This record gives sequence, C-alpha cells and structure tokens, in this order.
Amino acid sequence: MLKYLSLGVLVFQTTSLVLTMRYSRTLQGDGPRYLASSAVVVAELMKIVACLLLVLKEHNYSLRALNSILRQEILHKPIDTLKLAVPSGIYTLQNNLLYVALSNLDAATYQVTYQLKILTTALFSVSMLGRRLGVYQWLSLLILMAGVALVQVRPTGARGIG
Repeated sequence: MLKYLSLGVLVFQTTSLVLTMRYSRTLQGDGPRYLASSAVVVAELMKIVACLLLVLKEHNYSLRALNSILRQEILHKPIDTLKLAVPSGIYTLQNNLLYVALSNLDAATYQVTYQLKILTTALFSVSMLGRRLGVYQWLSLLILMAGVALVQVRPTGARGIG
C-alpha cells in the first residue's frame, strides 16, 4: 500500500511541478517574468535548509554537532568537495535549461521528452560503467523511446488546431 501511495504522491508532485513551472513561465502579465536562475537558486537554498534541519534533528538539535559535521565533511575533505562541484554545476545548468524548455514547449511534449534522461542514463551506464541490462529493461527503454518519438510526431492536419 505504501508503494502505491508513494507512486501517487511522486506522480502528483512531478506533474504539478511541471504544470506550475509552465504556467508561471508563459503567464502574460505586466512587467518582466522572473529569472529562471533565481528560481533555481531559491530551490537549491530551500534544499540546503531542509538538509541542514534534518542533520540538526538527527543530532538532537545540537549546533555544535552540526558545525562539527559540516567542518568534517566539507572543509576537511576538499578534494571530495571539489569532485562534487562538477556534477552540481551541470545539475544547475540542467535546471536552468528546464525553465527554457518549459517556456518554449507545451507541457506534454516537455514531460515526455524529459524522460529521455532515463534512456541516456541507461546507455551511459552500459557504455561507460560496463553494466548489463536485462531483456525487460531493454524492452522498457525501447517502449520509452517509441513513446517519445510518437509525441514528437504530429499529424499534418493537427498543426493548425489549438
């Protein structure tokens, strides 16, 4: 039961996020639209605050313990911190590009095309990491790719509608 509830919440959250982002980026109003980069920075700051609060709660709300953990995990491991800078920079770029995509695509096309990240992740894990995928996994990726292709193809008569 919990897995179905989790799936439902995840679907609702993802769909509502895309629709809200799309609506806010295409809303015609007075003045300029908000900067996508500002939205990305605020979202990341909210994640940092949530993580800090969870670590704080885990250590009985001890600021001294939080300070010690942050110093130990960030300052005393500078190479590991720098290694995380590359994927986090790419992730930030990706989030900014998501706003650009939502500003220029309809929500359905965006959502289905965005699922190509699953395909590229699978292909990279096979080619770069040497992982093996099962028959059902390859079949799922083919179905995903077919679904993305079908959404991109529009009938010639439907271009003038809407």
